[in-house]
Amino acid sequence: MKIPYFFYIIFCFYLILVFVHLFCCFHEIEDIRKVTKVFLMPCLAFTYYLGCPKEKFSKIILVALIFGCLGDLFLIIKNLFVLGVASFLLGHLLYIFIFFFETGLKNYKKNIIVFIAVCLVYLYAEKRVLLYFKPVLIKEGVWGPLIVYTSILAILNVSSAIYAYCYTNIYSILTYLGSLTFAISDVILAQQLFVENNKYYQIIIMTTYILGQSLISLGLANKKSSMDLNISKDVIKKMV
Repeated sequence: MKIPYFFYIIFCFYLILVFVHLFCCFHEIEDIRKVTKVFLMPCLAFTYYLGCPKEKFSKIILVALIFGCLGDLFLIIKNLFVLGVASFLLGHLLYIFIFFFETGLKNYKKNIIVFIAVCLVYLYAEKRVLLYFKPVLIKEGVWGPLIVYTSILAILNVSSAIYAYCYTNIYSILTYLGSLTFAISDVILAQQLFVENNKYYQIIIMTTYILGQSLISLGLANKKSSMDLNISKDVIKKMV
């Protein structure tokens, strides 16, 4: 596939946008930080659209990135925290669906021991995180929604880990690292929102978040097959 020149322009613009946003995070320039944050995921989505090989392109990834943009927007607006969480959750579900499709049920069955071991690791990690935040989350009235969110986030990491294990290459590993850094970003975000607001948290949160979304997009742009929003009977058969 010949990559269009416009891709390099958009990619460079994305890198500049990331730099400006992180600069504003570090120096606490709030107005520019909020504006650049909203445009990060649309720009990444456009970069994916232009740079992804046609035979590997998926609208599902674009929709997942759009949900990421909505999540960023809702978290900026006061009193829309739950909508922000819901948007990110929907994006995670789309990523999980892609990972499950790419891995296939046969590989889950073939590697059942690895699957169980990975599940136990993330179940333990989720339990520790929830116990740490439980008192303040109950106090803020968001205990229930965040149990659901952390569970989906754990499933995202499990599904990406199994995908990377079954198809070990640089791109599958990048998708797992992206999922992992996404989770790290969310844990630090919870620390900032509910426990303490350290001035350095914002740049750490956004660095890991941007890195996570970028790595997932890059990895899935080089996945082994094409997958679109139209799911046929043949696709279902392939999965099982």
